[in-house]
Amino acid sequence: MFASVSRVAVRQVSARAALPFSTSALRASAAAAPAPAKSEIKARPASICPAGTKMEGLSVLKDQDDPVALKDEEYPAWLWTLLDKDEAAAPTSKTQKGETDFVAVRRRLRAQNRSAIKASNFLKTT
Repeated sequence: MFASVSRVAVRQVSARAALPFSTSALRASAAAAPAPAKSEIKARPASICPAGTKMEGLSVLKDQDDPVALKDEEYPAWLWTLLDKDEAAAPTSKTQKGETDFVAVRRRLRAQNRSAIKASNFLKTT
């Protein structure tokens, strides 16, 4: 049934399904949230292109126009935290000596691969 559906198409559909239908509820809840303390506020990096700049070559779909850069305030707050270094999200684990624990890395990669195979097999059966 889904033999002709590519993995990219499945990812695009699942990514779209994760998006809310309306962002007005999100904006209203963000406006009602209390302001964080000054110690919690971090300086956000400025975007590299000014608002209104056409970003050529970044369109995702074939027949879609290239996206246009927005003002920094129009982007969600989580976007600016993507490049922050997080020790918990580090791809490798370290031993006490500071050496990389390749056994743990391999175990984690095998578990991720196994879950990806299970998800792929599930999509083939439904």
